[in-house]
Amino acid sequence: MSGKVIQNDEQYEKARVAVLDMAAKLDDPLNDMSAEERRRMMAVYDRTTDLMQRYRRGQLVQRDPFLREIYKQIGYEWQEFGPLKQEDKSGATAPPPGPDKPKERPAKRITSDWLD
Repeated sequence: MSGKVIQNDEQYEKARVAVLDMAAKLDDPLNDMSAEERRRMMAVYDRTTDLMQRYRRGQLVQRDPFLREIYKQIGYEWQEFGPLKQEDKSGATAPPPGPDKPKERPAKRITSDWLD
């Protein structure tokens, strides 16, 4: 599929609201929508939910690149994004976090200290 894509989280949220609205209209038995209108709305609904899934999968692939291979194996499609920016202004990447030092515990207080 090519063409329109969801570009940012704001567009994703608008699409989500529109899908919920369309779902309510399509599910309403008292809605006097013609068969052609219903078919057209269902096509828009399907296309929008597909775009939303691709956008979400693209975010997941960007965050966890190992998912790219898994999605290929199961036949999922996703929206490509650029790499996550983890560089500072000098262009050097941040060093990986070192091992955590154990926190120093304060000296154990003896309950009779207050007597002194």
